[in-house]
Amino acid sequence: MNPSPNPREPFAAVVDRELTVLYRVALQLTRREADAEDLVAQTLYLGARAWPTFDGAFPRSWLIRILRNEFFSMQRRRATTNHVALADVAEPSDEGYWCEIDWSLVGEHIHRAIQQLPEEFRTTLVLCDVEGMTRDEAAAALDVKVGTIHSRLHRARNLLRAKLVRYVGDPSREPS
Repeated sequence: MNPSPNPREPFAAVVDRELTVLYRVALQLTRREADAEDLVAQTLYLGARAWPTFDGAFPRSWLIRILRNEFFSMQRRRATTNHVALADVAEPSDEGYWCEIDWSLVGEHIHRAIQQLPEEFRTTLVLCDVEGMTRDEAAAALDVKVGTIHSRLHRARNLLRAKLVRYVGDPSREPS
């Protein structure tokens, strides 16, 4: 759980405490390590600039809100620029990243199933169930009402459960 906010706490102390959470959330949003690193760097830049005006309440949620806003801004900017078709580009796979992590087979299936959830449900599930944020903190981070977090979390868990049930007993079958 997030320690009690201190409005006079140095920004560097908050960054030290929250950096890994910011990176994991950014990775969930972007799904690429390099993009996640860029997103976190931009978030820290924007957060440092706005720190003097921040009220000190829920610094993790505040930084995650900045991160999400920047992610959506980046998505809008990308949508307005010319793109090369993915079929024309040979990109290295992210599989190397996952090979380094010693996940059990079940963990890999759970991760894939989570990645297939719609963004609003995936982010809510990750913030509450993976990052351990309270529903109030997640609501502040996502700039939605707590009731929305309750319903999104319920739907996310049901969707995840449905995906996982499809291949229980057959570890070679991918979630659809």
